[in-house]
Amino acid sequence: EHTELLLSNDSITFFKSATDEELKRIIVQLKIQLQKCTHNLIEIEKQIIDFLNQIQYQNTVIEKLRQIKYLKDQFTLETSTDFKAVINNNNAVVFEPNPSYPLKLSLEFLHSDEGVYASILKISKQMQSAVKTSLTLADKLPEEYLQTQTEEEIQINLEEVKNGFVASSYNLLDFVSVYQYPKDVSFEELVNIYCQLVSQFEALFEISDKYQEKENMEFATIYPK
Repeated sequence: EHTELLLSNDSITFFKSATDEELKRIIVQLKIQLQKCTHNLIEIEKQIIDFLNQIQYQNTVIEKLRQIKYLKDQFTLETSTDFKAVINNNNAVVFEPNPSYPLKLSLEFLHSDEGVYASILKISKQMQSAVKTSLTLADKLPEEYLQTQTEEEIQINLEEVKNGFVASSYNLLDFVSVYQYPKDVSFEELVNIYCQLVSQFEALFEISDKYQEKENMEFATIYPK
């Protein structure tokens, strides 16, 4: 309240008489923050009052149940009260609105009463313990996913291909085309092998000025030295 009074337009203070724009901007931001804090306090006050009203209502119900139990234990419930008539005439359903609570508490009372804080902690603990999380179990994995499978990848030894080419009389393109590889190779793989051999073993090859064409691609005619 003192802060709001200090920043209000009705107060003649240094803040009102100052002409500094940065100070005015700070004052505006401070007013906005104070307004947000006020709204938050109002919402918190409503929630606390709601909890306290629920406690008071539950205490009233529990006290009445204790009285009914006492009369029942004394075997005087039906003779001294109209319990049966009230129960028979009661048509309450679960869809009726929640009862309204007349109790209104101020923030000053909530700050001063230590029992209120203890009651709020007790209710919060009960609400947390009432929440039960259920874990969803996954379906059993099929047997085929549990079986170990190995896949063997066949590698082409470029060193062996190079040795075979050096010992032959073919040009490089014809040699890589007729070479017996340990697996089936496509034309793209043949081109890759051709380029790798030229790149790695260029010193052992003699590259001529002639070209060969295959699959619409031109290749240099290369022989072993």
